[in-house]
Amino acid sequence: MDWRSALVAYIREKLPSADSVEIAGLHGMPAGASNETIGLDLRITCDGHDSVLPLVLRPQRSAGILAPYDVGRQFRVMRALAPTAVPVPAVLWHEPTGDVLGTPFFFMQRVRGETLPLFWYGSRTPRLEASARALAAIHEVDWREAGLSFLLPPAGAELPSPVECDLAPWRERAAHAGLANHPLLVSLGGFLAASEPADARHALIHGDPNPGNYLVRGNDVVAVLDWELAAIADPRADFGFYAALLAVFGGMPGERGQTLLSSAYEAATGRSLANLDYYEATGLYKMAVVMAGWAGHLGGGYYGLDAIARRLALLFGPRWAA
Repeated sequence: MDWRSALVAYIREKLPSADSVEIAGLHGMPAGASNETIGLDLRITCDGHDSVLPLVLRPQRSAGILAPYDVGRQFRVMRALAPTAVPVPAVLWHEPTGDVLGTPFFFMQRVRGETLPLFWYGSRTPRLEASARALAAIHEVDWREAGLSFLLPPAGAELPSPVECDLAPWRERAAHAGLANHPLLVSLGGFLAASEPADARHALIHGDPNPGNYLVRGNDVVAVLDWELAAIADPRADFGFYAALLAVFGGMPGERGQTLLSSAYEAATGRSLANLDYYEATGLYKMAVVMAGWAGHLGGGYYGLDAIARRLALLFGPRWAA
């Protein structure tokens, strides 16, 4: 049985009342650096009536720059967010075993919309402001009430600090990439643990809020995508990751962690964001892991870590010593 036939058989088990099920219009879709995304149309006939469901298939990769992967975790996050004000595609079925396709996968609704540019330069635009409002909605989710406590790292009776919650899965990725004992990460991890702002708080974060992870129609965000890096951490960690992306890939890092996205968020919420330089440093920790993953994927070493160390020195001067 080929994989299409296996997938149809799986769906027929989920839809026992259907007279027929057909998969059509298979196509690859634009995706982030670590994701695999397949668009398809599910054609269902039931009692003589035909329906077409535009879907996205998200299979789990066995290796990549953000390994280890867990599509079941993404599925649970999106399902938990469905009743909230956060615009997420509806999720349908999650297959946690490799029995059907050889790897776990899930299905989600295919939402019509335009993707946004990865980086924003110049001035704020209505679409960037809409992205900032969507990010604010994420941070305002009551994560305990929504059932998202599974995003916390394993711990005892005491809730770990926000930065510990944020970086725990990244240490796992660092270990997977053979980077756990790299001097930069060891030094930076200690610096972040000792320097966490006193006003840090726990909230749901997206993890990679670059505008490319939003779909818009007109000037409205209709879907926030790619939840694999979602975590419970301080909301400013989202801006720190975006600032680190700019510093490493965009060529125009913000002043002390500030970016157009953080400015739009401050305008949308009326809240000032302090200590963004610290949160850019948390983002640079993550980017060191990403860059090591890229280098490993390309058969190289620790490309990009020197640039990260230079950015840290620029941010913190004498306070930073790698």
